[in-house]
Amino acid sequence: MNEFQIPDSEFRIPNSTVLRRGIVIVEMCITLIDGLGLFLLSLVIHVVVWRIRRPDSYRAWLPALTVIFGPVAMGIAWLVAPTPLQLAAVLLLHGSLAAVYIIGYTLVTAFSPSMELLKLLDRTPGGIPAASLRLPFLAGALTTDRIDNLTGAGLVRHSGARLELGDRGVRLTRLVLWYRHAIGLPDGEGG
Repeated sequence: MNEFQIPDSEFRIPNSTVLRRGIVIVEMCITLIDGLGLFLLSLVIHVVVWRIRRPDSYRAWLPALTVIFGPVAMGIAWLVAPTPLQLAAVLLLHGSLAAVYIIGYTLVTAFSPSMELLKLLDRTPGGIPAASLRLPFLAGALTTDRIDNLTGAGLVRHSGARLELGDRGVRLTRLVLWYRHAIGLPDGEGG
């Protein structure tokens, strides 16, 4: 038989078309896996380097990441991608993931008044009266607007006169702290 027939239908697809589409889907999956694998390899190397020697400043580290991982990523992608189009796709996926990572990088490495508030609330499961929030290094940073934004995002919630972590705040705080500890960044320090 030279055709693929959809059950209960008169619609028929030539086997050569089905085979061609199957090959394209497999190639797309391989390209996605290659791009994701390349990004994960870069991320692992980044974490290992941070564990060995944490950089002095974020401003110096970000260009170094580009200078180091750009050519390395291109070389590895060139080795694994069989066609120029797949090479471009692997590098585009790697670059897109790297750009998103760089945007999120400041959340996990830099000092953030919001993150400090979330960490404080994480350490006090019973919550804290909003009026008694006293963090010396956050003087002026805990405005009503900031707390309203965190509440609106579901990161904190009011329980009577107390402020406590919301469900999303618990997940975000734990994820950020896990990553900060994974790269060897102590609490309260930036990158």
